[in-house]
Amino acid sequence: MREFEVKKIKDCKHFIGKKPTKKDYNFLIDEPTKFLKDGEIVMIYDKLEGSCLKTAKEIAKSTNVNKSRRQGSGIPTMSSVFGAVSKNGVRNYRCSGAVRNKLEKNNFKKITNLAKTIAKKYKECMPCNYNNDVKKVLNSVESDYLFQGLPFSTFNANVNQIIKYHVDRGNVNGVMSNVLISREGVSGGELVFPEYGFALAQKDGFYSIFDGQKEVHGVSECKFVSANAYRCSFVFYTLEQMKHCKPYLQEIEEEKSVYTQKNKNRSKTFGMSKEEFSKGKYKDK
Repeated sequence: MREFEVKKIKDCKHFIGKKPTKKDYNFLIDEPTKFLKDGEIVMIYDKLEGSCLKTAKEIAKSTNVNKSRRQGSGIPTMSSVFGAVSKNGVRNYRCSGAVRNKLEKNNFKKITNLAKTIAKKYKECMPCNYNNDVKKVLNSVESDYLFQGLPFSTFNANVNQIIKYHVDRGNVNGVMSNVLISREGVSGGELVFPEYGFALAQKDGFYSIFDGQKEVHGVSECKFVSANAYRCSFVFYTLEQMKHCKPYLQEIEEEKSVYTQKNKNRSKTFGMSKEEFSKGKYKDK
């Protein structure tokens, strides 16, 4: 595996929210590479082999993506979320499994297997970082929301997303980002790190492990050259907000109490005019 010594050449925090361009980097990394900073491995870019590539393509081509915004950053995405999701007080009143787990059971099984492979590769390439991540995740998140002992609670399949420069704010602090690429009939779509002057080619079947919370990064423009062309990035991570989740059965009981109270409140205000409501008449009942 090639070694590449990284050195910060400029501060690009002001790039956040802007589109990556080819002018932002001098080196394009298109082969397996180990990135070093002061002799320490800080990043991996390598390729998966075998049936994993076929599995990734099957998921990318069959999943039914939703348009949403990433927790913590607000970045628009078109993705399928698998695994566990935290409560947000608007749509999710409790921590639970993602809706996609049930709607796409076969894909959920497949992406969980991909997560196992990525975790294994991560452990092989960066054992100290991996063990650190496992420790942090297990100490902050209930095991109910972690799949088969993996240091990930959540898996995203992001389809045809051109993401502007950002840092990953929604993940557990200090835990590395793990990304796998599946693509066909696409040019462009490099993952750019402007502060270091290089970009990853993000070829089909390649995966990367890096500190997405510290490093400014973004995806460059893509050109789709056929009707069936696509670019899908599979992201494996643990949401920071999962630390607030209680054991699953306790979350269910608390959700029941929330709905019970809501129904009681509705019974007090049923048939009441806006004027009566504004005067607090329901409090007398």
